[in-house]
Amino acid sequence: MWIKNLRRATVITGSLLAANVASAQDLTQNLKQLSAPPTKAAAAPVCGEPAKDPAVWDKSINFGLNYNDGNSKTTNIYAGGLVARDYENNAWRFQADYNYGAAADSADAKKTENKNNFRALADYRRVLQDDWFAGAGTSFAHDAIADLQYRVVVSPSAGRYLIRDEHTKFSLEAGPSYVFEKLGEVNEDFAAARIADRLEWEISPTSKFFQFMEYLISFEDSSQYLFNAEVGIESALNSYLSLVISVRDYYINQPAEGRVPNDVLTITALKVTL
Repeated sequence: MWIKNLRRATVITGSLLAANVASAQDLTQNLKQLSAPPTKAAAAPVCGEPAKDPAVWDKSINFGLNYNDGNSKTTNIYAGGLVARDYENNAWRFQADYNYGAAADSADAKKTENKNNFRALADYRRVLQDDWFAGAGTSFAHDAIADLQYRVVVSPSAGRYLIRDEHTKFSLEAGPSYVFEKLGEVNEDFAAARIADRLEWEISPTSKFFQFMEYLISFEDSSQYLFNAEVGIESALNSYLSLVISVRDYYINQPAEGRVPNDVLTITALKVTL
C-alpha cells in the first residue's frame, strides 16, 4: 500500500513541479527583461552609501507593534531576525520570527489571545554547474492558536536557479522530507515529498519583492499535506531602515481537533539592517 501511495505522491509532486517549471519559464523571461541592469545613475546606492561587499553576511531585525485601548483593546507584536549570505557557490539562510496578538471588543472585557506563533529555519545550498544546486534545510514551527505544539521538518533537496543575477534570484527545488509534529494531543512523524520555490526581486535600488512557497505531501497518506506561502514587498526609508509588508498563508489539511485548516497572517514591520 505504501508503494502505491509513494507512486501517487511522486506523480502528484512531479505534476506540480512540471507546472511550476512551465509557468516559471514565462516568469523568467519577464523578470529578465524587467531586471535588466539599470543605468549608472539609477544603480547608485541609497543615501550615497558605498556598494555592499557580497562576501559580508546580510543581518537584519524586524519589529512591529499595534496597540490601542478604549472601547476596544488590541495588542499585536511582531519580532524577527535574518542572517543570510549568497556568495560565490554557497548560500546560507538563518531566520526566526515571533507573532503575538490579543484583543477585546469592549472596554471592560479581558483581552483574548488570538495570535501566538513562532517559526525558525536554517537552510544551506551548494551551487553546482548551470545553476543547479543541492542542499538541506530544517524548520521549526509552533502555533498555540492552531494547537500546533511543534513541527520539525528536515529536508534535503535539489533544485535549480532559473534566474540568478545581481537583481533577481528565482529558484525551484524538490526532495524528500521527514516531519515530526505534535498537533493537539497527537504525536506523529512521517516521510513526505516536498517542492518549493523562492523569489527575491530587486525592483529598484530602494524596493524589493519577495515570495516563497512550499508544499509537502505524505508518502503514506496523500490526503495529508501541508502548504506554506509568503509574499511581500520591502521599501527602503533610508540606508538602514525599511518598511516591510507581507502576507503569509499556512494550510494544514488535517488540523487539530476543533481548528480550521487555513491561517492567513498579515505583517507590517520596520526592518533594521545591521
